[in-house]
Amino acid sequence: MFSHFRSSLIVGALAAFVLVPLLPQPADAQVSGRFRVLIPDLRPTDGSNSRFGERVAENLRGDIDLERHVAINRRDMERAAREFDLRRQDLDCITARQLAPQVDAQVVMCGDYTAEGDSYRFDVVFYTVPNGDEMRVPIHTVAQRDERGASNFILQEFEGIVERLLRIGYCGSAFNSSNWEDALNHCSQAIELAPESKNVKVALANTYRNLERHQEALELFEGLIAEDAFDDSSLQSAAWLSAQVGDTDKAFEYYSRYLDLNPGNVQVRITLAYDLGQAGNPRGAMELLRDGFEQEPDNVDLHEQFGSMAFRAALMLQAEQPQTQDSDATLNPEVAALFREAVNSLGAVLEAKGADARSQYVTNSMRALLQLGEVDEAIALGNRAAPIYPGEADIHAVLADAHNRKGNVDAAVSALDRAIQINPALTNTPRTRKGTFLLQANRMEDAAAAFRDAVAAGERSADQVATILFGHGYSNFIQNQQNIPEGIRYFEAARTFDISAELRSQIGFFHGFALFTRARVMYEQDPNSVANAQRLLPMFQQAKVQLQAGRQYGQANQAQSYAQMLQATDQFIEIQDAVIRRGR
Repeated sequence: MFSHFRSSLIVGALAAFVLVPLLPQPADAQVSGRFRVLIPDLRPTDGSNSRFGERVAENLRGDIDLERHVAINRRDMERAAREFDLRRQDLDCITARQLAPQVDAQVVMCGDYTAEGDSYRFDVVFYTVPNGDEMRVPIHTVAQRDERGASNFILQEFEGIVERLLRIGYCGSAFNSSNWEDALNHCSQAIELAPESKNVKVALANTYRNLERHQEALELFEGLIAEDAFDDSSLQSAAWLSAQVGDTDKAFEYYSRYLDLNPGNVQVRITLAYDLGQAGNPRGAMELLRDGFEQEPDNVDLHEQFGSMAFRAALMLQAEQPQTQDSDATLNPEVAALFREAVNSLGAVLEAKGADARSQYVTNSMRALLQLGEVDEAIALGNRAAPIYPGEADIHAVLADAHNRKGNVDAAVSALDRAIQINPALTNTPRTRKGTFLLQANRMEDAAAAFRDAVAAGERSADQVATILFGHGYSNFIQNQQNIPEGIRYFEAARTFDISAELRSQIGFFHGFALFTRARVMYEQDPNSVANAQRLLPMFQQAKVQLQAGRQYGQANQAQSYAQMLQATDQFIEIQDAVIRRGR
């Protein structure tokens, strides 16, 4: 590893990259606060006389002079067309819609007509700019010379369309200004008046999304997908929203459909996988990324994301497994396979990027190797990485775990000391772990010193570290009567900390219990010996002192046995006195 050095490509943590076209706005780019309407001539579809279409359009240019809308006059339209080497007569629906932004038009009217006997049958549509929302006028028929009848009919229909245009405009203005409460109000009204407008649906869906009303946003995007199964922007948004509402299966389905439409876009695949992982489905993210290796098997960014997701998935699955007290228990095969994939992919990243790779990939690889039982490999990786990342304390902290697993406590302690030297504020409680390592090696004095450092650094309270010492002494030396005097030494070390009265009482109770247990066993071995009684009397007396110190704990937690033990202690003290007196 670390054979190459190259700059890192930062994968952006994009929640989604839906590009929402700007909707027309009622306040921007207008004349006197009104929408501008571009009206090219209506065009015959069958070679009919063009004068009909010219006159109808000209009538409308004069008629549309309303409170909120005004038509662009013929002279301004012709001047703008000439700037693009066009004549007014050349403006069909496509070129007119292309010209509209250049003349600050927010609405374009397109129309054509066909002769039917002595009449013209005309078809007119109003389009919003720049989105192209359609507002269709019902197809109508008038006499061939009735240009005024045609323009009046279109004007009447347009006046009914105006409210829809206004609501779409208000929706767009609020949405484009990120004024989500206003956008919710106006876009909700707009969608009632213009339910066919895709752009209003997208704006409302994204408004819900920004208001974190994810379920309502998802329903709108799913409606858009039902209308257009190839709408990749809606597919991506629906995938992200499905993950937010906890439906990771549906999220994976939508992401997969999106990638079916964009199979070769590896960077998009990485971004979508990141989204899915952030939503709590790292294994689904892995499947998205795994397919990407078919296009680019050596893509370092794919390995970077894949290895990170594999490590996260392994930890999640491991947390779901039943806990075992056996530290040497065999690792679940499925968890092991995920850790192996993490090691392989993160290793590829470290090999390709060297010092430009994130140091976290080193520590995660080391942790995965430790989980796999490959302690020597973890130590070797840490030793190679440490000089490459001289300022990364975490590498030394994980190295300490690896050395401790090998039973090399001195090396583990040295690694933790180095980690603390690099970063005294290291958050993974290195001083406490140092004390724990030493405690596991039964180096009580060294452990107590490390625990004092932990308390001074604010890693643990005095009660917490004293409980560790006390617990170790009890479970390892007293519980099974293995070495009661040694266990008592840990109790005494615990009491040297500034601990609470409650904990001090608990330690006193078990200290008294330990002394009483040891003295009773010794008594049963030689009950009538004066010499034995002389040894046991101070032990029973000290047991009584400790039991009395533990009164608060004993009465609160083991009242009956506590009273019996005190009574038995007094009886044994009397017996030892009697044996000693007889001997005299």
